[in-house]
Amino acid sequence: MRNGKKLLAMLLAGTLSLTALAGCGDDKGNESQSSGSGEQQEQSSGQEQQEPGGADETGKTYNGQDVSEPVELVMYYIGDKTEDQDKVLEEVNKILQEKINATLVLKNMSASDYTTKYSLTIAGGETIDMIYTSTWAYYQSEAGKGAFAEVTDQIISDYMPLHKELQSEASWGQAKIGGKVYFVPCNMANVQANAIVIRGDLREKYELEPLKSMDDLRAYYQAVADDPDSGVQFAYNASQQNDMSKLILLFDHNGWVQVAGSLQNFIAYKYSDNVTPEDVFWVYGTEEYLTFAKEMKEWADAGFWSKSAIANSTDPKEAFANGTSASYTQNLGTVGVAASNLMESHPEWKPEIYDLNPDSNRFFGAYIGDGYAVLERSEYKERAFMALDLLKFDQDLYNLVRHGIEGVHYTKVGDTQWAPAADLSRHPFGNGWSWGLKNTLWETTREDTFPDQVTLGNEWTAKAVEGPTAAFSFDDSKVQNELANLQNVYTQYGPLLDLGLVDDVEKTLEEFNKQAEAAGLQKILDELKAQLEVYFESVK
Repeated sequence: MRNGKKLLAMLLAGTLSLTALAGCGDDKGNESQSSGSGEQQEQSSGQEQQEPGGADETGKTYNGQDVSEPVELVMYYIGDKTEDQDKVLEEVNKILQEKINATLVLKNMSASDYTTKYSLTIAGGETIDMIYTSTWAYYQSEAGKGAFAEVTDQIISDYMPLHKELQSEASWGQAKIGGKVYFVPCNMANVQANAIVIRGDLREKYELEPLKSMDDLRAYYQAVADDPDSGVQFAYNASQQNDMSKLILLFDHNGWVQVAGSLQNFIAYKYSDNVTPEDVFWVYGTEEYLTFAKEMKEWADAGFWSKSAIANSTDPKEAFANGTSASYTQNLGTVGVAASNLMESHPEWKPEIYDLNPDSNRFFGAYIGDGYAVLERSEYKERAFMALDLLKFDQDLYNLVRHGIEGVHYTKVGDTQWAPAADLSRHPFGNGWSWGLKNTLWETTREDTFPDQVTLGNEWTAKAVEGPTAAFSFDDSKVQNELANLQNVYTQYGPLLDLGLVDDVEKTLEEFNKQAEAAGLQKILDELKAQLEVYFESVK
């Protein structure tokens, strides 16, 4: 689809780091970390970076395009505002003003409530030029509504010369909906897997062996819950979002793979070498989910988390960091950062990271797990595409967004590593603003990356394969009403069942499934299978 240094782009974008092991997204709170290999860094550091900006007789230009009129661009991201965001933004805007005569205004939605605010924010009509989107953050549904501007070959040639040269070819193919692209994916494909970090000092106190399974985790949680002198409030400070624990304890445990995008909470399949459309299923209609939900009720009744967890708005990561929770589940990069931070603040807590399903398959994710879209209604679409071009591929801008100000928030350690500076906590690496801009070319590794994270990262990367549906993008345009209805039903039942906060699991699950059928579940499944039939045929 794109010309230029295709081979170099594929080599660079295909290089996976030990620490970029997140569902590109995930998380979303996903602070994924990554690093390029030594070979990659040698290639990238020796490569001349384009400088498309300039001036002619009529004024300032970027890639030959007139940018003489100053503009202000509003950019929305998912995540929390860092304490020093405004300071970093000031430095970013100095460069953007110089190169494309534009300044950014940043707005955000927190990871805990974006599900209720995202679509409403777009529909509300406020001025927005760019917004974070991905397979897990409404890309398909909002693109289907016409909210996002198409990213054509002409747009990339005219306004995104660095993307034309350096963006992974595969990423554009993965982003297609009906043969067209409506957002700019990140330039980093990660291993999709999640891990848990616990308090090693507590595990040792209870004389438990290192964790290897769901049963081991239960034993650890039970010991914490039974200990009035543990010093923590809960074994796991569950909150409104419990998806990561479910991925570990249900999906990974059973060898299931999510169908990404708007269906990821609903539809899965069991991994094999010959997956067919008939292999996909509704997660909540399975015996495996019933078993999981009953187990979660036992855990809830045992006091492993609060009975009012659904109303808890505290970030589980923050609860682990401040000592009110004895565990935290997320992608490997994020729990690695949590463990490293804990070694700074409370080394006596001896954080430990575990894979509770070591025999499970691991998959390389898709590039479309993170990215930014330009709004169709933006008055300055061309300048917004230019800004994305620079924020991702201009190394100075990239370092500012991902790391912050050198010497203040981080320091460089050679060409391939970085170390925390005094004010790292005021603008942490991997902040939400940077998710959609992740780029293998300029990523470096934190010098003190937590050892468990490195070990697991090596193991996962060594055995990871490309998932059968990694590049599949479900077009939900024909079932938008049904999906909206299903999401409403899921919101009513899913989180409560996931955390075991119901009186009767079987009765509640039966009601959930009846309501899902009434919402149009079968029509959604039929549409998915029809699209998968076409997709599998296309990749033979």
